[in-house]
Amino acid sequence: MTNPLVQLTNVSRTLGTFELYVPEWSVSPGQVVGLVGPNGAGKTSLLRLLAGIDTPSSGTVAVLGMNPAADYVAVRSRCAFMSDDQPVFTMRVSRLLKFMSGYYPSWDATHVNELMKRFELNPNANSNALSRGQGSRLRLLIAMAFRPDVLLLDEPGSGLDLAGRRELLKSVVEIAGSGNRSVIISSHQLGDIERICDRLLVLNEGRILREGSAADLVQDGQTLEDAMLTWGAA
Repeated sequence: MTNPLVQLTNVSRTLGTFELYVPEWSVSPGQVVGLVGPNGAGKTSLLRLLAGIDTPSSGTVAVLGMNPAADYVAVRSRCAFMSDDQPVFTMRVSRLLKFMSGYYPSWDATHVNELMKRFELNPNANSNALSRGQGSRLRLLIAMAFRPDVLLLDEPGSGLDLAGRRELLKSVVEIAGSGNRSVIISSHQLGDIERICDRLLVLNEGRILREGSAADLVQDGQTLEDAMLTWGAA
């Protein structure tokens, strides 16, 4: 049996009066997991735990068999995290990508060139002069450039137009299609989640409402939005 890329056991993360609690959850290679729920449900908190940015108040978080906070460099060399408000260095895009490549042994320059064309990014543009959508594309490119084993996306399409979101979804499907890598994506674009995710984790007020395959959780004739209204997670 293949070892999970992500494994959480009795994980709690307390922030003021809010507590995220995940008793048991895992993600296997090749899966695209949609992380959904209303604002304040705990989606970003969970992704930050997986990325090693935050540490749990209790319990065990394992990503690629390692503790993402304690083994931050080792994990983040194989696990990418992207959010729409993630800061980037102010410099020309081509120079920024060359600079970032030095941090990742698996940086794939050929793949970067393909993504530059796909995302229609100008290598000579300055990163601080990009539109919101172009900034989102740049952050996505950096996250995908080193072909991570685990890709964590927090509202990646919020700054993208329809064409940009289509290219994002295409890239996500290609990543998981290799069979040995996985994507966990949090998004309010429920139609996008329906199109690409084979599994769902539904959160509300820091607790898991539903977890499992999208086909099992969303009934025939239902949309994901319909199902979430039924679950009280809209």
